[in-house]
Order: sequence, then structure tokens, then C-alpha cells
Amino acid sequence: MIRKIGVLVLFLVLIGGSAGAFAWWDSLETTENNVTIGVGEGVTISVDFDTQTDGNLVPDGVIMKTEDITSSAITFNVILDRTDLEEELDLLAEVNNIEIGESVTYASLVNVSVDNPGTIQNDSVVVTVTVTLDEPEDQTEYDAIKNSDITFDVTFTASQQ
Repeated sequence: MIRKIGVLVLFLVLIGGSAGAFAWWDSLETTENNVTIGVGEGVTISVDFDTQTDGNLVPDGVIMKTEDITSSAITFNVILDRTDLEEELDLLAEVNNIEIGESVTYASLVNVSVDNPGTIQNDSVVVTVTVTLDEPEDQTEYDAIKNSDITFDVTFTASQQ
């Protein structure tokens, strides 16, 4: 009888722990990249790519290690500070100030594409920024960028059509 109660208590602890861990991870994902913007006002978010992804970004086609990735998508949940608009607004999402290791010297190796619905009204929209890396041309470029942080800014603006 004591054995059955012990198994039941263990089962409940495992289920409760799993639910708590899931709720914690879920809350991190949904709150980390929310962006609230005003009509006609731009909001710029500085992104440290390494803190947004798991793994090391490497160019497509290289020999990969287990922790390497060839691309990564970062999502932003964009919300207007008003919910009473009668017509859609144009939504612009621009990426600029790309740096590798706090330098723009090899920033051209970083490719950033933006998947933007183009409009926003009273509901939130998802903007996805995908990052890839071109292969360095020589050992000098490789040595300059290996294990370096990639940073960039994303500016969101909503304006009347």
C-alpha cells in the first residue's frame, strides 16, 4: 500500500514539475520579442543574435558540429498601441547596423531576410527575421569572424497607407 502511494506521489510530482517547466519556457518565448509601436512612430530593437538562438551560426555547406546551425529565425510579435483603427496601416520592418564582433568590416557575410505581412491593424502580427552566414573567402576573414557575436537593429514603423 505504501509503495502504491509512493508511486502515485512520484507521478504527481513529475507531472507537476513538467507542467511548471513548460509554463516557464512558454512564458519566455511569448514575452521576449513582443514589440509595441505607435502609429507613425518607429521603434528600434537591438538584437544580439547569439542570445536569440541555440547553436553556432555557420555557412551552409561546411562540415557541421552538433551545436552548429546554418540559419535561424527570430520572431517578433508586433502590436499597435491602439486597437480602434478603422483601416490598415503599412508596416515596415527594416534591418540595419549589422555587425560581427562589434565591427562592420565583415558584416556583408551576414544575410538577414525579413518576412513581414506588410500591414497591421487592430490585431498583432508576426514578423520573422531569418539570419544566415556566407562562407568567408579566406582564412583571414574566417579568423576575424569565428566565435564573434552578430548584432543588428530592427526598426518597426506603422504608417497610414
